[in-house]
Amino acid sequence: MKSEVLRDLQSEFLASLNHEIRTPLSGVLGMTDLLLETSLTDEQRDYAASARLCAENLLEILNVTLEYSALSANRVRLEESEFSLRDTLEGVLNEFAGKAQAKGLHLNGALDNSLPEMAVGDPLRLRQILWHLVGNAVKFTKEGSVDLRAAAVLSRDGKRWTVTLEVRDTGIGIAPQRLEEIFASFRQIETGLARSHGGLGLGLAVAQKLVDLLNGSIRVASELGRGSVFTVELPLRVPASTEARPQDVRKSRGRVLVIDDNNVAQTIASHALRRQSFEVQCAGDGLEAFNFASKSQFDVILLDLQMPGWDGFETAERIRELPGYRETPIIAVTANCSDENRARCVACGMQDFLSKPVRTRQLVQTVEKYLRQEAIAS
Repeated sequence: MKSEVLRDLQSEFLASLNHEIRTPLSGVLGMTDLLLETSLTDEQRDYAASARLCAENLLEILNVTLEYSALSANRVRLEESEFSLRDTLEGVLNEFAGKAQAKGLHLNGALDNSLPEMAVGDPLRLRQILWHLVGNAVKFTKEGSVDLRAAAVLSRDGKRWTVTLEVRDTGIGIAPQRLEEIFASFRQIETGLARSHGGLGLGLAVAQKLVDLLNGSIRVASELGRGSVFTVELPLRVPASTEARPQDVRKSRGRVLVIDDNNVAQTIASHALRRQSFEVQCAGDGLEAFNFASKSQFDVILLDLQMPGWDGFETAERIRELPGYRETPIIAVTANCSDENRARCVACGMQDFLSKPVRTRQLVQTVEKYLRQEAIAS
């Protein structure tokens, strides 16, 4: 009886704390946003931006603390619904795109064609798991990249998916002796007065509790100074209206490399193509695309012309030099549709030219067109 009363008091206290802190904090965030829209000196703008960042960090601490408390008190209830798995994963990537870009990091999504279009599960808890893992990776990575990879395997009876989610980073890594305690509450990767990253050390603990709640598993592999890989396996149910046997899973119609430094453009192109059963890999610049192409064969390449580092023309010329890419269709996708650019595209060996904004239907039809031509030629 006493334990129930204590739990009720704890719940009331947390609800009150949530309201009493979140309300003024929302005011701070809102007023700093308004302040940043006014005429300020560079110095004043820096002060206001720093104040907003502090408020964002405080809100993050509040959210994870309340989330951890609710999980520890077994007050989190799962809510199953049919949802788009790809939209959920891409939404997490979009959410961290700004932070990654501000640090000069490449945030990549490699969503395998085996992923189902729709699944049944708790999309909110799935998103929270990835939010903590991707956020942790961005936080502890100073340079290089953070990758979210996802694939799925259908059960023999065609009623359940096992989804494997992998978050890779090139960050500070974790010492071998600390790997066993990394999911413990209030534990930091860095300790002592000299630690360079803030936080309560609850993010990974919350992620593990959520994974356990979803009857999944989580593990980590890491090398100090070279980065970490967090792997999550979760069961999801096949929607009743679309239950399929393993042989019914759609096969890839072709592999497409999307090269664009704009994360939104990547998301639009990849989402449109994956819905039509194309396997898609995204690259944020020419060098990254070159590295992908040197390790794997793509059937069609969609290439933005204006990018940092190698522009689209140089990227096309370098990819053409790789074995197996002499005849691969390369399609320019750009906002600059001048005749001069068109001529340069032809000179660089590109097969076609699409002007931004490109309708998704036009994008898919163009890719299909060149894959048909390749099939006829072979």
